[in-house]
Amino acid sequence: MASVAPLAQLIAVAVAITMTTGVLTFRRRRETPAALPLTAALASVSLWGVSVVLQNADLPARWLDLTVFPQFLGVGGCVLSLRLFVDAVSGRTLRARRVLAFSVEPALLLVLLALDPHLHLFHATVEHVGDPVRRVVTAGPLFWVNAFYSYAVILTAASTIWTLRRSSRGLQRRQATTMLVAILVPFLCNLAVVLPGVALAVDITPLAFAVTGVLFAYAVLQQDLLRLVPVARSLVVETVTDAVFDVDARERLVDVNPAGMAVLGAGAGPRDTVVGRPFADLVEAAVAEAVAAGEGETVVRLSGGGHLDVRTRWIRDDHGHPLGRVVVARDVTDRYRAAQALERANDRLRAQVATIERLQADLAEEASRDPLTGLRNRRRFVDDLSARLATAAEAGHPLSLVLLDVDHFKAINDAHGHAVGDDVLVEVARALGAHARPEDVVRYGGEEFVVLLPHLDTDAARVRAEVLRAACAGVRVGIESLRITISAGVATAPAHGTTPDELLLAADRALYEAKGGGRDQVALAD
Repeated sequence: MASVAPLAQLIAVAVAITMTTGVLTFRRRRETPAALPLTAALASVSLWGVSVVLQNADLPARWLDLTVFPQFLGVGGCVLSLRLFVDAVSGRTLRARRVLAFSVEPALLLVLLALDPHLHLFHATVEHVGDPVRRVVTAGPLFWVNAFYSYAVILTAASTIWTLRRSSRGLQRRQATTMLVAILVPFLCNLAVVLPGVALAVDITPLAFAVTGVLFAYAVLQQDLLRLVPVARSLVVETVTDAVFDVDARERLVDVNPAGMAVLGAGAGPRDTVVGRPFADLVEAAVAEAVAAGEGETVVRLSGGGHLDVRTRWIRDDHGHPLGRVVVARDVTDRYRAAQALERANDRLRAQVATIERLQADLAEEASRDPLTGLRNRRRFVDDLSARLATAAEAGHPLSLVLLDVDHFKAINDAHGHAVGDDVLVEVARALGAHARPEDVVRYGGEEFVVLLPHLDTDAARVRAEVLRAACAGVRVGIESLRITISAGVATAPAHGTTPDELLLAADRALYEAKGGGRDQVALAD
């Protein structure tokens, strides 16, 4: 029993080391996301070590029992934090979902410890023996479940660090080696504590963590671990799908990743043979020219018809002198072809839209025309008349209109048939169009027509109306006995109205006066 106290003192020294290292890492928390989980791991180890020291400090039995909970709080926190630390240095984003997933087992462990005095599933038996009193336990089934889980998590973390070490170089490789040793030393010591037949009298795992603390302190202070992580930088370069080339100041290739080897092609030879050769000898002339042009971005067309997005950046020393260039190339052939296909599709779409717009315009124009006479119909006439009245009023010009009606048109239909009546309307429309602008002639409905006379006052409009009446009187449709006459009413804005309704009503009243006066004549609005 005499050997226990000195060992506990060594563990206390180990706790001081891990706590000091934890303070150092916590101060670097703003520099990298790996600092906080490492700090948490060192804090957990310190709590674990303090619990072990207290268990060997001649405390009463009831106080010894109280050290179990913080001891395994430190154990669970250490396993969780080390796993998250390895995730951070390997480049994995620390997401809340992953942290919660790894926190489930430690949380269940603490609940189980709180209930274990009644369940005896974690510690099957607990005895207090000796002087000073020591707490002696036998492991229950859930103790081994927790041990297996903890070892599995630590081994997966060590495997991740080993993978990073194999893919790293230089300082990053040394960092990975330091972390690997720092994790495995306490792992092996803990095996010596818990394995049947090997179990030691005192849990020396916190003592082994003194080695971990020293190694991490060395990595933080001397290897600048927290400033340079993630150590997976080279792994990223190796696995990234973009081709990466390092070209020195003499235009020689000094490094290339597997994606870059795929760009060079099988004819370039193995990776070890291409390094050191002139870069221009390894790539197509267009790529070499793009890189030689200096820092920038360009899309290069390859001889095989593909396209390569080439981005070049200078590598400079602390004084700004160029050491070489890093070239990142990405195959954008599919994207380029997709863009061309999209452009062709857009061209077709624009052509289709233009066709649709033209058809819509034709349809709108067709809808605004009378199918029999080809003249504009009444559909949009009132809106057009409103616009013309507003324009004429703004310019201070008169605007007249003539409302015309074919005399005795019903009698023509009754006597000669609707086909002849249609011929009469067509010929009247033709005669009106011959003496007025086509856009000013409207078939108002049935046998009625409207002719707009811009810039004409009432007197001038009456003269033009007489001309129109006379032109219609000369219409012939093949029936010698059929004589066509027209009655007309004239109205002028603003004298007879300033709105379409007022002007049309005035013309309509004048038209009825013409018909009431014997037809075949022109009447003016009052």
